[in-house]
Amino acid sequence: MKRIVIVTDCKDVAFSEMKWSIESSYDGIGWKGLSIDLVPVEEFSIANAAFLTRLTGELCGEETLIWVVINPQKHRSDRIFGRTKKGLQFFGANTGALTWLLRDQGVEELYRIDDPGFVTFGGKFVHSPNVAKIISGEPMSTLGSEFPEESLADFLPAPGQVVHIDNFGLLKIWGEKIDFTDGDIFKIHLNSQYVFDAKFSSRMMSNEDDEWILFSGSSLHGMPELGCVRNKTEYKKFDIGIGDHISWTRGD
Repeated sequence: MKRIVIVTDCKDVAFSEMKWSIESSYDGIGWKGLSIDLVPVEEFSIANAAFLTRLTGELCGEETLIWVVINPQKHRSDRIFGRTKKGLQFFGANTGALTWLLRDQGVEELYRIDDPGFVTFGGKFVHSPNVAKIISGEPMSTLGSEFPEESLADFLPAPGQVVHIDNFGLLKIWGEKIDFTDGDIFKIHLNSQYVFDAKFSSRMMSNEDDEWILFSGSSLHGMPELGCVRNKTEYKKFDIGIGDHISWTRGD
């Protein structure tokens, strides 16, 4: 079984269009046994796409192609593809959404497709045929020209940046694993402005409803997380969004 994981903010019928386009091209090549999964991204957010691409790459390896479809930029970026040293294949525009993954896994092969010029919905009409060829095993060197690694978009989240908000309202924050004493109180700052106090806990769900808890999460070896216990909407009261900066200092 081969797998394509589409990391994209095209979450409506556009995802189905890309999926059907791939399946049609793939079947035409004569290959069977293909799985296509959706990883939905916050609209227009390179930071969220970069995190989800890196997170997906943590669990996927050979026989998987991560296909990133998101580009909120004014300009058109090179469409790049290749393979990491872990054996993971990838395809997407050089927006920075792939940079975190490629930095951490290392680049084994890196190419760009010849620019066909502007095409409306390039994910469907430009990406899809090339992705189908890559996942079917066509040599990458036949599909484009080599792309220098130093030309990868220079993008990584800033320390403390919110890179994801899950369906429970938990804020995933880019940073090293944190380890404090259960019950320690911290003053939480949103974009350098104090907003509320939070308590550190090794297990968030052991605390009372509506308490703000700072803890070491499950993603990427313990990135910090911040959330309100069994309250998935409380963060909206403070207008916290992906891309905002969260910091903390010890309370009284």
